[in-house]
Amino acid sequence: METKQEVRRHFLRKTVRLFAALLVAGAIIFVPTALSENLSAPAWAEPIIRGLSRIAYMLRMPVMMVAASIAPFEGAHVKSPNLYYAWTSLAAPIFWAAMSLPLIRIGRNVRRRHEKRRLAKGKPAMSRRTFLAGAATCVAGAGGLGGYGVLVEPQRVRLARYTVAVRDLPASMDGFRIVHISDTHYGPFISLPFIRAVIDQANSLDGDLVILTGDYVHRTPLAIGAGVDVLKFVRARLGVVATLGNHDHWEGADGVRAAFDEIKLLLIDNARRFVTRDGIHDEPVIGESICIGGVGDLWEDANDFTRALADAPDGMPRIVLAHNPDSAEHVAPGTRIDLMCSGHTHGGQVWVPGFGTPVTPSAYGQKYAGGMCRGPHCPVLVSRGVGMAIMPVRFGVPPEIGEITLAKPA
Repeated sequence: METKQEVRRHFLRKTVRLFAALLVAGAIIFVPTALSENLSAPAWAEPIIRGLSRIAYMLRMPVMMVAASIAPFEGAHVKSPNLYYAWTSLAAPIFWAAMSLPLIRIGRNVRRRHEKRRLAKGKPAMSRRTFLAGAATCVAGAGGLGGYGVLVEPQRVRLARYTVAVRDLPASMDGFRIVHISDTHYGPFISLPFIRAVIDQANSLDGDLVILTGDYVHRTPLAIGAGVDVLKFVRARLGVVATLGNHDHWEGADGVRAAFDEIKLLLIDNARRFVTRDGIHDEPVIGESICIGGVGDLWEDANDFTRALADAPDGMPRIVLAHNPDSAEHVAPGTRIDLMCSGHTHGGQVWVPGFGTPVTPSAYGQKYAGGMCRGPHCPVLVSRGVGMAIMPVRFGVPPEIGEITLAKPA
């Protein structure tokens, strides 16, 4: 029989061990998170650190969601991000430990009920080993699916090809090919080598023009320099035009614009250019050109379609770049836009059978989740993007590069 003093000592030892285990677990979550979020991992360790940080982020996510519901803020923009990463990392194992207790109790109750039914039928009770093996199989299966979504599918880039019939398309522009890259999101979730590999894949298409539709950096202004600089490797026969996204504004639009100027890559937010088979022009070339316009980000800038389509004759085809596909809802009736090209939604990143893509950052639900969509006044081609935001996972929605071929109507 243990004395009260021995019971206290036993309880104290258990408490210390539990606290130490939670502290170690929190540190394991914090270290790759801090290295990845601050873009400070050594180059040789970056793939490992980034993979671990994705897993750590998923473990921290419930805590971050609770924190955001109490005091809304964006973790990447708090004054002391390392302190934020530290306390959410330490709180995560406490949360999961607390969540596991009722699950263990439910498992025990299920096992007892199952044993009673088996005994009532004259069958031997399930052994503890068999029950634990079944539970471990379920956990391993769930972990395998999660690991695939966090580590595998985000690397499997697909090519999405579209042929778009455009009325009044000049004969010289029939078959003109546009390569579409969107949402590279360099930062904690996405590495420079991955973005460079995507760019190399896009370059191999030998497109006539490349369009970039925003969100080149993610979660930290530290990403601006390298996240934009890598875009200098994008190649097309005529060149590249781009617009900014909401994340570019969040991390510092002035810095992003300066980085684009540094690599001499053309931004057309609330501006336009005219494209012929032979070049990109400041003024329309009647009978030979199409108008490529761009609007500012819907959330953080202005959608000025008047400036984006300025000087485009009535009979000239018009393609508009708009980071957020919800911009299509703001097009004035009667405005001619033959195609809007967007990104932003990432295809929802996660596709659930029977539910589609429940997490889609759009005011219109899944209407503009990805692919060729229909706006009130124009078709909207929404790229599922290259990178990830909100959470570092893709499932059923791999990253993509788009190839758009313009064609005269049959």
